[in-house]
Amino acid sequence: MNQDNTKKRGSGLFLSLSAVMAVPILVLGIIFIALGTQSVSEGMELEIKKALASTARETVALYSLSYPGEIETEGQRFLMGGVDLSGDYTLIDQIKENTGNEISIFYGDTRMLTTIQDADGNRIVHTTTDDANIMAAIQMGNEYYSDRVDINGQYYYGYYIPLRNGNEICGMVFAGMTNESVKGSVNTIVTKIVIVFLIALMAVLVIASMYAGNVVKVLNQIGDYIGSLAENNFKTQMPAGILKRSDELGDMGRHAQEVGSNLQTLIYKDPLTGLYNRRAGRIELSKYIDLAESSNYRRQVAVALGDIDFFKKINDTYGHECGDMVLTRISEAMEELVGEQGIPIRWGGEEFLLAFKTDYQTAGEIVEHVLESVRNTEFTYEGQSFHVSMTFGVSAYRKKESIEQVVKRADEHLYRGKKNGRDQIVGDDPE
Repeated sequence: MNQDNTKKRGSGLFLSLSAVMAVPILVLGIIFIALGTQSVSEGMELEIKKALASTARETVALYSLSYPGEIETEGQRFLMGGVDLSGDYTLIDQIKENTGNEISIFYGDTRMLTTIQDADGNRIVHTTTDDANIMAAIQMGNEYYSDRVDINGQYYYGYYIPLRNGNEICGMVFAGMTNESVKGSVNTIVTKIVIVFLIALMAVLVIASMYAGNVVKVLNQIGDYIGSLAENNFKTQMPAGILKRSDELGDMGRHAQEVGSNLQTLIYKDPLTGLYNRRAGRIELSKYIDLAESSNYRRQVAVALGDIDFFKKINDTYGHECGDMVLTRISEAMEELVGEQGIPIRWGGEEFLLAFKTDYQTAGEIVEHVLESVRNTEFTYEGQSFHVSMTFGVSAYRKKESIEQVVKRADEHLYRGKKNGRDQIVGDDPE
C-alpha cells in the first residue's frame, strides 16, 4: 500500500512538475511563434515594398532609355519619344516575366499600358484609378505604397512612382503583386515555423526536468536566428552546437536553417538556374563597387553582359523545356569558370551579367573561357544535337560610376557585338 502510495505521489509529482515546467515553455513557444510569424510577415512586406519600388523604377528607366523624348497622348494613342506604343506590350511583358510583378503605365490617371487582365483575359487599358490618395501623392511628386490597392475587385501590394516629362509630372508607373500570392508564401513560411516549434515543444515535454534551462537557451538562439531572417540579415549563422544535436532541438535548428535558406533563395535566387536574380545581383555588384571605392580603387571591378545568340530559335525549334536546359547548363558553366573571381547573374530571359571583383583583363580572359566553353558544348534534346553561341559586352568600372552606367556601357558593347555578327566579345576601348 505504501509502495503504491509512493508510486502515486511520485507519479503525481512528476505530472505536477511536468505541468509546471511545460506550461511556461508552452507559453514561450506560442510567443516565439507569434513573434516569428509577425517578424517574417513584416520582413516579407518590407522586401516586397523594396522589390516593387525597384521594379517601378527600372520600368521608368527602361522605357526612358528605349523611347527617349516627350510622353504624350493623341486620342487613345500613347506615345513616348514619338513612338506609338499603343498595344505594344513587348517591353512591359518582359519586365513582368523577369520580375513576376504586374506593371501599369499611366498617363494622368489612365492606364495606357498594363500587364493586368480582367476575367476575360483582356488587358484593362484605358481604365482609371479613383484612389484620391494615390493621385494626391503622385501630383505632389511623391512615391506611394499600399498593401491594399483595389484593382477590379482584387487587392494588390502596389507601388506607384511619378512619370515625368522633364520636370513636369504627366502620369505614373505602378508595380504590384496580388495579396493572395504573397499570402501563400507567408503561410508556407509560417507553417514551417509552427512545425519547427511544435517539434521543439514535444522534445521539451519529454526531457523538461533535465534540460529545461538548456531548451530555453536553444529556443532563444533559434528565435534570434529567425528574427535575423525577418530583418533580412542572412549572414547570421545557426550556432554549430544546435546543428550538431541529434534530438528534436537539432531538427528544429536545421529546419529553421532550411527555412532561412529557402527564404533567401525565394528572395535572391533565380528559380530555374540557381543564379542570383537581377535584384540580388545588383546588391552584390554594389558591394564590389563599395569595396573598390573604400580601397581607393586598388580593388577593381568589371562586368560582362552576355546574351545567348538566337535563343528564340531554340525555343521555337525544340521547345521551352529545351531552352530551360540550355539556360541551366550555361549557368553551371559560368559558375564554374567565374569561380571566386565574381558571380554570374541571370539578368533576365537569356541574358546574363557576370560581375567581377577583378581587373578588366582578367575578367576578359574569363569571359573568353566562358564563350569557348559554350561554343564547345554539345546540347542534346530528344535525340537531336545542336550548339549555341553567346555574345558578350565587357566594361570596366570607372570612378564614381553608378551600376546603371557601367552596365549600360556593357550593354552597348553587347549590342555592337550582336550587330557585327554575334558569337564574340566586345569591350571597352584600349585607352
